[in-house]
Amino acid sequence: MLCPKCKSDHAHRSHRVALREHVASIVGYHPYRCRQCSYRFLRFGNSPSEPAAPATRGVEREIAATRGAFRWKRKRRVIVLYVLALIVFVVILYFLTRAPSIGE
Repeated sequence: MLCPKCKSDHAHRSHRVALREHVASIVGYHPYRCRQCSYRFLRFGNSPSEPAAPATRGVEREIAATRGAFRWKRKRRVIVLYVLALIVFVVILYFLTRAPSIGE
């Protein structure tokens, strides 16, 4: 993230401090702070940041592969949770619908 004051590539997400920053984060603006000049500013959450230097194709492929791996892990975790929830539901349904055993 580029700092709007000193134009260095050392800005990072910061903790919300003031009431203004808490209210702005509800709307989607998040606080950033520059490590070089300590300037605080708000930036919209998913707005594209200006790149400091053009990325090469190898770096872009690596980023795409990493994002793909994270997406796959997230999908796998969701699938496992749904399968476990389905198994628990079927077990509960089995015990609720089975005929009561008399005399055993």
